Amino acid sequence: MNRNTAFALVVILLALLSGCKNSNNQKPSITGAMGEVLVIMDDKWRNGPAGDALQTILKQAMEGLPQPEPIFTVSITPHRAFTGALRTRRNLVVVNIGPNVENEGVRFFSESSWARGQAMLHINARTPEKFIELVEESELRIVAFLLRAERRRSLAYYTRYPEAKLMEDIEKQWDFSMVVPNSFQKNKSSDTFTWLSNETRELSQGLMIYSFPYIGEGTFSREYLLNKRDSVLRQNMPGPSEGSYMSSEHELPITYKSFSLNGHPTVELRGLWKVIGDLMGGPFVLYAHHDAANNRVVVTDAYVYYPDEPKKRNYVWQLESLFHSVKFADGEVDEEFAEEELAEVSEE
Repeated sequence: MNRNTAFALVVILLALLSGCKNSNNQKPSITGAMGEVLVIMDDKWRNGPAGDALQTILKQAMEGLPQPEPIFTVSITPHRAFTGALRTRRNLVVVNIGPNVENEGVRFFSESSWARGQAMLHINARTPEKFIELVEESELRIVAFLLRAERRRSLAYYTRYPEAKLMEDIEKQWDFSMVVPNSFQKNKSSDTFTWLSNETRELSQGLMIYSFPYIGEGTFSREYLLNKRDSVLRQNMPGPSEGSYMSSEHELPITYKSFSLNGHPTVELRGLWKVIGDLMGGPFVLYAHHDAANNRVVVTDAYVYYPDEPKKRNYVWQLESLFHSVKFADGEVDEEFAEEELAEVSEE
């Protein structure tokens, strides 16, 4: 191959790659509010057991909220009406039921040909009975896929608009990195506690950071973490009345989940907080991160106070997405966030 031929091939390759990138950029942005899911399902199935099975999963109550809220806000349209602007909705569940279906199963797509950042899954079955079986078997995967898509969008949005100074302060004091949006401000900081919040006239989203030594597996038990939480909040989060302070609500369920996040073991607690000695409360979500290199537990603890509105789901999700950016010096970024597109996403 001579030099001119090689040069021509390089030019062609670059043009093809550029064309692919431009094609992606030409797709419209997703539409719809956070947590909305559009199901494409014909009426004959929607109004029967198959439709009921799918909606039961998508509309199940989100854990850890003071008022019942569905985990997703669901709307349904038949295939014949799935045209135009509906194709750009942020989360799509496409249902195909019939004897002509070739490949039965559930398939997940983190990108589609219709809109940037769109999450889509297909559920294909030859009979409604098989459809119900697939939905019930894949419940956890379906919910996790859609929740992950919302986290990715939130984190991508916040990464575009960071509060650099707060992020530098956190990394210097706590020896880990985390995305902090520019809507947040520092309310309190000491050697052992940091409190940030986003405040509006109606809403307060708070984020607290604290740590303690790791002394064995019991350090990550529900009881140990809640005792630590209540102790730290009593010392650092006074309420509006004299002698009042923030605490966990122990009379209602507090969920517990363990998983790996960015290369380190993590425990999630989700429930309600209250102010002892005053009438305040709301949902909280806590991630306890095991920093093995420093033999410690680092806690990122968030709360929402939105007393005049029953809908708090999305505000909890927004805070939770920040926890997924926590990374220790020897850690790694999970694949689900490593290739996030930071452009053309919106937070609603």
